[in-house]
Amino acid sequence: MSERAATTERTVSPSIPRPRASRDPANILLDALAVAGFAGFAVLTVILWAHVLPFFDPPVRDAALQYRSWHDVWDLISNAANYPLIVIGVGLVAWLFWKGKRREAVLVIVTLALVTAGSEGVKQLVHRPRPPGSDTVVPGVVYSYPSGHELEAVTILGIVALLVWRSRATRAAAIGVAIAVALFCVAVAVARVAINAHWPSDVLAGLLGGIGVLALVTRLTRDDPHGRRDGDGGAGGSDPAPIVPSSPDG
Repeated sequence: MSERAATTERTVSPSIPRPRASRDPANILLDALAVAGFAGFAVLTVILWAHVLPFFDPPVRDAALQYRSWHDVWDLISNAANYPLIVIGVGLVAWLFWKGKRREAVLVIVTLALVTAGSEGVKQLVHRPRPPGSDTVVPGVVYSYPSGHELEAVTILGIVALLVWRSRATRAAAIGVAIAVALFCVAVAVARVAINAHWPSDVLAGLLGGIGVLALVTRLTRDDPHGRRDGDGGAGGSDPAPIVPSSPDG
């Protein structure tokens, strides 16, 4: 009887369903951020394509324009989110090639082209002029929505912060870089409105789009064994996972 019982147990046990492993909370959060970022960007795009002025645009713009006397400061911040980001993006691609990560470098180049083309495509679709009285001139960029400066700042500098987070840097240093990047992106958003280059909804769209891209990049590279910090299940201090910067405009 004991042999028969053992045989029955061996036969039946494989058919018993195993409990499904719960999803990683970090992945759920990243998915939510990506969806929220892209969805918010899409909603704003539809609203502005329909030529509906968001209710918050006039009062927020008026409040920011009260500080136009700080024009030199805002202009410095705004310029820092333009050509220097091109250098950073090119530097990241060159670094990937130098580390022998050709596939990742090609991915960066392709994504750069897609993001830049997508941003310009949305500008052409919405055809939103810059705010009244704006004397902003960006070579090759005519329309206001979305803010390329804000989109590129969040995307490229966010990826830099991600690289630092996944490096051998101390946790305090990684957190410090992330905070500095966040503060700079906020400053860019304020600066672009304060110099009358954009409506508030333009920079909001750039922020949301950048968050969506950054969350998606983080999510897609998180399961890579090189894409985690020490103690997160990966090889601490290894070269980070692929990064996806894009070139600035508008």
